Amino acid sequence: MLTDQFQFQPEEFITLDGKTYAVFFDTETDGDFPILALVDSDNFMKEGTTVVTLEDEQAFADRYGYVFRGHEDLLVSDILTITEGKEAKDYRTIMDIEEDKIEKRAKEDGMKWLLDRDVQTVFLSAILTGQPVSIDDLAGTDWFDSSTPEQRNFMAEYYGDPNAVENKVATNIKNIRTKMFEMGFKGDITRLSEVLAYGVVSNQYTPEQVDSYLSYIGDETYMNIAGGIEVLPEELQPFADQFETTVGEASARSYIKQYVGPDVLNTYEQDGTLLRYAGMIRNNQTQTVIDELQVLHDVMYPGFEGSKYNTWNTHFGNRASKTINGTTGNQIVDLTKNQQATVNDLIVEAKGDYQEFDKLVRKNYKNSPGVKNTIKSEMLNLVPQAVSGVF
Repeated sequence: MLTDQFQFQPEEFITLDGKTYAVFFDTETDGDFPILALVDSDNFMKEGTTVVTLEDEQAFADRYGYVFRGHEDLLVSDILTITEGKEAKDYRTIMDIEEDKIEKRAKEDGMKWLLDRDVQTVFLSAILTGQPVSIDDLAGTDWFDSSTPEQRNFMAEYYGDPNAVENKVATNIKNIRTKMFEMGFKGDITRLSEVLAYGVVSNQYTPEQVDSYLSYIGDETYMNIAGGIEVLPEELQPFADQFETTVGEASARSYIKQYVGPDVLNTYEQDGTLLRYAGMIRNNQTQTVIDELQVLHDVMYPGFEGSKYNTWNTHFGNRASKTINGTTGNQIVDLTKNQQATVNDLIVEAKGDYQEFDKLVRKNYKNSPGVKNTIKSEMLNLVPQAVSGVF
């Protein structure tokens, strides 16, 4: 028996291949289909509980009429976490637990396809059969018909090369946490940074949207100016009141970065202008702050008069980053401060012309990894097919 903390009990306990499982039956299938919950702590079992030892997979098949799928369906601790404090339910609750876990991953980890009921059915079937899910299995579902090619490609990548996805997520988490520290977030930022990182990798958010969402979450005043809690996606709304920030400062910091860039922000943090703007925002003088920053922007960058620094600079910065660092896809790799300063000068020199700008970047960073790799690829493309076939 499981301890009294658990509000429903398994049919029995078994050991197989050195692991102990609590066995529940899914009675909605043809026959009693065994669902296995791995006992991940001996403390979950009462003393004296009988455990049936199965010698091999054939013994499992003989006992339950189904083959052993080689893995558990969930952990006993999952049952404890999700059912604690709720009324007792029948054994179908085991599959309800899996549905709950699927929906949580869908909302927080960028896996929107899991919210489609038809898609959930496919994945729950995979949990029971042990067969992996392919995109072809999901063709014809509402999610498939309404999703973008980028979202479907992310799903294919997630199941085809999960390590590559996790590496991208790790890179994004690192950069997002750095931004949050710079913005003065106080508290546990772990989960928020993970949700945002998955959102970028899954094409749910752009890097620019991440900056905006952090500004809203970090400063309630700024969020209210923008339209209130609804400016955040549903999965980010619970984070809105979790962090201790200074009212007005995040707003001022965001406006400065938007209109005149991070270099000016660094200067304003040191000379007190940031705090002055924060005070003006608290006193409902937001428009005055914006007007001052717009005038400064137009003086600094006359070729982009009437625009904002982050409107045009982000596109040029991303082009430069891919050229210099050789990055691809949706990884967030910021330019260094020195690189950004040089790139800003090149943008002005190119007068906003993308082709001229690309030439200037390659010229100024001819020894960078990205430029070297591009040159190498271009040289290989010049090798005649007949010659290259020898190698």
